[in-house]
Amino acid sequence: MASMDDNFNLKWRAYIEFRTILKTQPVQIFSELQEILCVNCPSRSTVERWVASFRSGGADVTDFPPSGRLASGTNSENIVLIESMVMEDKCITVNQLEQSMEISSGAIHTILTTELGYRSICGKWVPHMLSENQRLARLNIAKKLLETYENCDSRRLTEIMTGGKTWVYYSTPYSKYKKRSWVRDDEQPAKIPRPDCKKPKIMYTIFFSSHEIVLQLPCESGKAVTATFFTEQVLPNLIKNIEKYHPKTRTRGMKILIANTSSHKAKLTKSSWM
Repeated sequence: MASMDDNFNLKWRAYIEFRTILKTQPVQIFSELQEILCVNCPSRSTVERWVASFRSGGADVTDFPPSGRLASGTNSENIVLIESMVMEDKCITVNQLEQSMEISSGAIHTILTTELGYRSICGKWVPHMLSENQRLARLNIAKKLLETYENCDSRRLTEIMTGGKTWVYYSTPYSKYKKRSWVRDDEQPAKIPRPDCKKPKIMYTIFFSSHEIVLQLPCESGKAVTATFFTEQVLPNLIKNIEKYHPKTRTRGMKILIANTSSHKAKLTKSSWM
């Protein structure tokens, strides 16, 4: 009876065989397998060897890989070694493990998912990494909000609104699939700070509550979100939309949480809130 890793290998070998029959180049086949299998994709050299073997007519998908590597195995020694390597680098790929361990990618995948209970997921985008003081400040604010609204009607949560400005890129700077990591069910994925790269982008001011997005306002190209822009463009549109979504209460009792930036702290902005 074929093992799980043997079945896994048969699938991608069969894919290579069919694409080879269609005269697809090895580099294109490797690219397609990367998109399908992600970190479980065989190495480029392995794909090229199988393509060459299929073209010569001397290989079958059930054959051992013509690489001269050791036979695959999910023994306890390999399990312990792979676990230690993953603990050192959660973003290590199956290809990297395959090169270090000299066992099949299918066996490595079986050890990671079945024996060790890992799953490969993408990293989580975050605006930036927070310092310890910033995390503590957020915790204190959250506790105050919980105390204020602990026994209140859930409808009162609509009184809370938050927002700020953010860059919206026309394209993702780089794929977060490159930051995939192995995690167990009780673990969180790696966090990826957004890169400050010089790509086409536009500044947006966005405000939202627990029920809806209240404001999405783009800033004119080449202009910054200054106190003047905030008071003349953001606030009027924000108040207008609040009154639209809450015609009875309007802005009464509304609590707006904003960042401590220069445009928000300016005298012009503070006087406009009064």
